[in-house]
Amino acid sequence: MTSFKRKTLMLGFQSLVVLLAISLPAEAKDDASKIGEDLLQKVDCKGAINQFNKAIAQDPKNAKAYAKRGEAHYCNGQTGKALLDFNKALRLDPKNLDAYYGRSRVYSSKNDLNSAIKDLSKALNISPNYIEALGDRGMLYKSQGNFQAAVDDFTKAVVLAPKQRWPLVQRGLILLDMKKFDEALSDFDSIVKLDPKNFDSYEMRGKAFEKKGELKKAVEDYTEVIKLSPDYAGGYAYRARVLERLEGKDSANAKSDREMAKKHGA
Repeated sequence: MTSFKRKTLMLGFQSLVVLLAISLPAEAKDDASKIGEDLLQKVDCKGAINQFNKAIAQDPKNAKAYAKRGEAHYCNGQTGKALLDFNKALRLDPKNLDAYYGRSRVYSSKNDLNSAIKDLSKALNISPNYIEALGDRGMLYKSQGNFQAAVDDFTKAVVLAPKQRWPLVQRGLILLDMKKFDEALSDFDSIVKLDPKNFDSYEMRGKAFEKKGELKKAVEDYTEVIKLSPDYAGGYAYRARVLERLEGKDSANAKSDREMAKKHGA
């Protein structure tokens, strides 16, 4: 090999080393963040924190890494550190949805419901279809007794996810508390259609029928609860309660159901 070729090869190798040196930190940062997110999914909170520490050390302006480390700190029970990370993420990126959502959970854990709702509302202003934020805000409104606002949020969630059970469940339960029995029953009918093999679907509808005073329909639903889950004490106890109202306190059927409820741990 000639001297010229050796020099050319050496220069090419040196250039490659320089390129690798430049690219490795960014790749390492991406790897650390990805590994951190994977560990967070597996609820390895401490492992995730370590990975996000690496990502932040390599890029101190990485808002996403701060938000994710905040999630990991929250997962690890370190709400103070989580709050600091979410605040930092929002200073770097005022539209970071993960940070608003995560900070709302910290506020909720401290029973600061107004601040939690404020953060969820900011997230929804940025992303109106953020269904998790709608669900959480709906539950917070319910906790405050603001039932109509809660119903409005769950109604939006139902529109966004008509095949999911939980928005219908939450809206139906709130409507039941509001004594809007027909609207609640409409939601529970939808739940039964979505999930006909879950005894809980019939239990909720049975309670709605019972509160509305449609006792025979309540008995039918509680009977379905018992068919689907014969070892569930609640089904027998609920049916016994309704049978007493239909047949009187001396009802043999109610007595039999109460005995079955006791047998199964009521």
